[in-house]
Amino acid sequence: MSDIITEALLENHFHRALVAHFEKIHGLKFLKLLKPSTRDEAWVGFDQGWVRTSLGTKELFGELKKTIQSDGKKVEKFYIGYFLQFKRVELIRRRSKHMPTDYSLPYYRCELSLSPNKITRLSQHETLRRLAGIKKASVYYACPMFFDIDDIYKDADLADLRMVPVKSSPTGWLTTQRHFICFKDVSDDTPGWCSEPVIGKSYSVEEWSSQQNEDRPIVMSAADVYEMIIEVGKLINKAIEKRFIMGESRVELLPESLTFIELQRETGTQESV
Repeated sequence: MSDIITEALLENHFHRALVAHFEKIHGLKFLKLLKPSTRDEAWVGFDQGWVRTSLGTKELFGELKKTIQSDGKKVEKFYIGYFLQFKRVELIRRRSKHMPTDYSLPYYRCELSLSPNKITRLSQHETLRRLAGIKKASVYYACPMFFDIDDIYKDADLADLRMVPVKSSPTGWLTTQRHFICFKDVSDDTPGWCSEPVIGKSYSVEEWSSQQNEDRPIVMSAADVYEMIIEVGKLINKAIEKRFIMGESRVELLPESLTFIELQRETGTQESV
């Protein structure tokens, strides 16, 4: 697939379909999608009309506190939060030293990023592994199984996604080596973590969000969201050896994989979790 198809573009492609999926399975109405901006102290939001807005972390915390204090007296707001790192999947038609020995051509793979960040000194993969240790965090690689550049202009189909839990990845990888998630076919539920193959897991979106999956994105309260942002901020700031000042509600360099969906209960419906 062309290099113009970036991880950010893949993520944007699937946003609306994921929101609609969570609306359907929980019987809740979408209000807003929120993601940390690449700028310090900023968040990007998309409302019901998918109009882009921005707000600071202090403003977001103010909104969360207001919701916490209302205690559901006016509007019952709920949140779903997850960390999805989208990866571009390649269709591999030729043999190479990176091909697992028990695979046959063609197969599919996405390359993982283990290059240290200049500020945090953590790679994208190591950051995700650490995030996977946060309570209530659903941390996954999202691997879209389409390979034609024209597919990015079509309506998103969640059946194209394979969701790979980051916590199933092996430890001790060297940053001097290339590492991949390898799939034997587009629905492979036991992909390999390579370079030295370790069997992993992958799920469909339905399986990822199912109640049978303990790492699914769960419905959270405003207080849960506030606490998670604080925990993520502590983790990131610890990595860059900066003092985290909770009293100032300051959170720097939150990972771009983080997404929060704000929803509310529709009249006459019951929430399912």
